[in-house]
Amino acid sequence: MTAGAFNQGSTMKKLLSLSLAVLALSSTGCAGMRAAAARTKFIQNAVMAHTYQRPCNDIWGAARTMLFARDFQVKSADAAAGLTLETEWKITQNGNSMNSSRYLFQGSAPSAGSCQVSATRAAKTQQGSTSMARDWQMEWDLLKQVDMEAAQRIETDATAAGEVARNQQG
Repeated sequence: MTAGAFNQGSTMKKLLSLSLAVLALSSTGCAGMRAAAARTKFIQNAVMAHTYQRPCNDIWGAARTMLFARDFQVKSADAAAGLTLETEWKITQNGNSMNSSRYLFQGSAPSAGSCQVSATRAAKTQQGSTSMARDWQMEWDLLKQVDMEAAQRIETDATAAGEVARNQQG
């Protein structure tokens, strides 16, 4: 074998090894993305369906504290029913643009000692366009503060769902 042929064979082996490494990393990356997406979807569904085993009035104290920590001011609350909590508009500036957002927390009581919470975020751009959407991440943050045991169960089950998705072919 000549030195040129040896170098060419060595280069081919390096390219093959590199190609296999890239393929392994890309398939691991896809599996990792599947796992993360499945985990996130599991948490989202669990949070949006969660029922606290406490009255809504007990939840609102934690919700107020969380909103205050994020520089939102509570505008109104339905103290009699304990089922709504609304904030003032909060203005944020990002470079040259100013945006506003606010929250509406709504509770429903399936029974006297339980509560389901929905957080809706309204956003307004500097140009005046407004959008509203349920903010399950805000609900997740509230759940982690109010019911740590349920949050831990959801985390554990979400991790398991992520591992199932990671191991699926495709």
